[in-house]
Amino acid sequence: MPITTDRYKVHVASDDEFQQALQIRVHVFVTIQKFPLNEEVDELDKTATHLVIIDTHREATAQVIGTLRILKAPEAAKFGRVVVLPEYQGQGIGRLLMHAAEKYVAQSSDYNECEYTKLGSQWDKRGFYERCGYEARGDIYDDTGCPHIWMYKPIVRSTGC
Repeated sequence: MPITTDRYKVHVASDDEFQQALQIRVHVFVTIQKFPLNEEVDELDKTATHLVIIDTHREATAQVIGTLRILKAPEAAKFGRVVVLPEYQGQGIGRLLMHAAEKYVAQSSDYNECEYTKLGSQWDKRGFYERCGYEARGDIYDDTGCPHIWMYKPIVRSTGC
């Protein structure tokens, strides 16, 4: 499943990379966006699949610059905790991460019964997900004081040949 470009690599996180990913999530969601720490790191992290995007040109060793987690929900693969370090935002890295997650779900037998991917987008971030092909559905809802909306995208599986 790894997706690699000349500079970036997306793959399932190792234990060390997961710890780096948690640091990024805390930095962005807790320090910058002011979500409570006890809401950010939760029990779902233990059962989720965590993908990371690595910048292979960063310093002497490859560094995690973004992450997301995937959970299985009825009929859906649920993406969450999608984050890219602020200095890497606006460069297509989030889109590469989302594409890799969609490819991972489409190719993994763990998600064979899933028809679509879904995520709860912060209201002001929905444009990013729309550019990734997601469609907003339903009403705006409150998540820890921040307006969110559910977004969906059908899973496209290769038929082979």
